[in-house]
Amino acid sequence: MAHFQASARKDGAANPVTYRHLLSPQAMTVFNPLRTIAHCDIDGAFAQFEQVRLGLPDHIPLIAIQWDSIIAVNYPARAYGIKRGFSGNNPIGEAKKACPHLVVQHVATFRQGDTEAGYWDDVDRRTHKVSLDPYRRESLKILAVFREMAPDCEIEKASIDEAFMDLTPMAIKQMLKTFPHLAAVPPDAPDGLDTPLPPPPPVDWSRSGNVIPLNGQKKVETGEEGKDSSEDEVEDVPSTWEDWALCFGAEIMMQVREEVWTRLHYTCSAIRFLGGKLGNAISEEFGANTVGDLLTVSLDKLQETFGEESIWVYNIIRGIDHTEVKEKLVTKSMLASKNTIPAVRTPEMGHHWLNILAGELTVRLREGRESAPGLWPKTLVLSTRATSESFHSRQTAFPFTRNLTPEYIVKYARKLWDETTAPLKKGTMKYSNISLAFHGLESLEEGQRGIENFFNPGLKKEEAPKRSRTSSPTRDAESNKKPRLPTLQTGSVKKKTPLENFLSQKPSTPKVESVDSDGSDSPKLIHSEEVDGSWTCPKCQTVIAPGDDVVEEDRERWLTAARQEHDDYHFALSLQEETPRASTSRPIPAPRQPKATKKSAGIKAFFAPKR
Repeated sequence: MAHFQASARKDGAANPVTYRHLLSPQAMTVFNPLRTIAHCDIDGAFAQFEQVRLGLPDHIPLIAIQWDSIIAVNYPARAYGIKRGFSGNNPIGEAKKACPHLVVQHVATFRQGDTEAGYWDDVDRRTHKVSLDPYRRESLKILAVFREMAPDCEIEKASIDEAFMDLTPMAIKQMLKTFPHLAAVPPDAPDGLDTPLPPPPPVDWSRSGNVIPLNGQKKVETGEEGKDSSEDEVEDVPSTWEDWALCFGAEIMMQVREEVWTRLHYTCSAIRFLGGKLGNAISEEFGANTVGDLLTVSLDKLQETFGEESIWVYNIIRGIDHTEVKEKLVTKSMLASKNTIPAVRTPEMGHHWLNILAGELTVRLREGRESAPGLWPKTLVLSTRATSESFHSRQTAFPFTRNLTPEYIVKYARKLWDETTAPLKKGTMKYSNISLAFHGLESLEEGQRGIENFFNPGLKKEEAPKRSRTSSPTRDAESNKKPRLPTLQTGSVKKKTPLENFLSQKPSTPKVESVDSDGSDSPKLIHSEEVDGSWTCPKCQTVIAPGDDVVEEDRERWLTAARQEHDDYHFALSLQEETPRASTSRPIPAPRQPKATKKSAGIKAFFAPKR
């Protein structure tokens, strides 16, 4: 089942659970002794996902592979000694020898020209790119069940196959329902909310899944002979209110796990960080197969072997962890990466991978926008790594489009690629990794607007003649407003500010330009009197018009943004020209004679060695 963590069992006299811990919202912190956290991990996730997708019975051994590596093993296959990282030059062949009827399933991959990842018989790492998109979709289904079954809890997704759930609110709610006399502080309580709770009754662990005694003794899993001894191990230790919180949390997770199994046919278990190399090292060192086996290892022995930091392991297997659980609302980045074998040696070889990476990002962004409408990245980042070198990155703004396609992403990716590879066309290129990433992903809430929308848009074609003949209702309303109250400068000659100088400047030499929507300058002779949907700057007579690739419904918004950017450019110039003149017009006080003191050394003086 899922692993639970809470505060350590405490001395009831020294650190008792009080009414404040139970009833006060301000006490719901990571140090509340009733805090109940569940870590839920999908067992052999990728193997389970593939087994359900293929519709295979539960007893069929199956492994999921990526190229020549085993990345997931289901429990029936583990019974044959098969595990991830199987030794040998041919791990898949060794696995088939151990289990002749083993089902081997390669993960989904992208091929050039395909908009969706698929399962192919002829997968080739030289032309295909691994995709985890099917597994991400299954992960979202599991999270949806979590949220439905635990609506009052904070849920933090840790990876594709694991999540943390703060069950404290539901555990406390169940506690108050089971023990209604705790819902109010007794009138005769000596310390009010800080009065300790009365002693709890013994905990019934029968509905809480598998319970591991903290004294390190093993429970007998089956058989009547072990029934009395296992119950005695639990009942020998007096129950605490922390135990009751964990008991209620375990019951909630039992229901969640059963629902995941019923709907999706997946099982959940494990403890975070102890399922990989760290867990294997600890298991081999102490001959431990279960958490219960590790409970007999002392802290001194653990630290002697794995260092001072291993106190974290000592605490985590006892359910002690004060890490905050916080839901990650929006993904901040999306990455599609490929280790290229063989290495990319020409710009043309890179075009193949850019197309595939762009296809993967297209799918991921579309799916992200389904769950978070309005989700869009600020930048597109291209990263490359030459053999035995670090990553080098270039980025560019990624304009919004209603028609997101791989070709749209490739258009910007190719520009970054050409900038990156231009100096390397003389036979020096050797890239072992290429990746594309979306950065700065944000989801605007309904009602939010970009900054350009706070400025008046240009007149629409059909409205321009009408407004030239009749007065604008908006302007009439503004003319009827009361004048502003006089200030201290009323009646005096007020010096113009840089902003006022900017607004009163005379037009300069005419200049004509057109800017494409992708940000590249494409000079074209355009007359504002003859072309609809353009804007002429009154300061420099520059004509700005959207390119042909901007769809009709976006042209006005694009033009508004471009106009504001152009106005900002003039304003910056005016400030630059005005600042020196403003500084010379003020009276300059006579400089004081400097004292003959040492020049201050700044912050370095605080770190100077004493003599």
